[in-house]
Amino acid sequence: MKKSALNISKLEKGQLDDSVVIDLEFKRITGVDISGRKIDEFRAERCLFEEVALSQAEIAEGRVADCTFSKCNFAGVELNDFLFERSEFKSSWMQGMQTGGTPFRDCSFTACKLNSANFRYAIFKDCVFDSCVLQESDFLGADLKNVDFINCDLRESQFSQSSLKEVSFKGSQIEGMFLGQESLQEVTVDTAQAIYLASVFGLKVED
Repeated sequence: MKKSALNISKLEKGQLDDSVVIDLEFKRITGVDISGRKIDEFRAERCLFEEVALSQAEIAEGRVADCTFSKCNFAGVELNDFLFERSEFKSSWMQGMQTGGTPFRDCSFTACKLNSANFRYAIFKDCVFDSCVLQESDFLGADLKNVDFINCDLRESQFSQSSLKEVSFKGSQIEGMFLGQESLQEVTVDTAQAIYLASVFGLKVED
């Protein structure tokens, strides 16, 4: 049975049916709380989301393109069969989110809290994390290409078995990071980070 798209007025009131498709284009959504809801499909293009709560929501599939999320709550959200393209996340809460191998293409995260986020087997291409908390985040088996972590907290984060190409950690906290030697070929670090990683991998640095 075909599911109809949700009426915008219902979304603004947080009124979701049991089976729902959210399909938005050129919209500004502010202050909506749909936490803990089950959403069959979430599509959005060229939208602005402000202070929208999606914490603990389960989204079966979707695509977001050219959108901005400001001060939104994604904590514990579960994404499946999802895609983010050319989108921005600003000052948002994303702790413990489950991305299910989601691709992120040309996306930026600024001043977001992503600690304990599950990015296992996710794909990040042409992305920037700036001043984000990613402590204990999990990038196991993830594929990262042309990704910058700028002034981020990556302590105790997991990058084992990940593919890192043109990835920079310069200026970020990386103490306790789990990182395989095989992943270091195309990674940029600063001098202090290089000394730390040398000690982790048992290398001797002599002048």
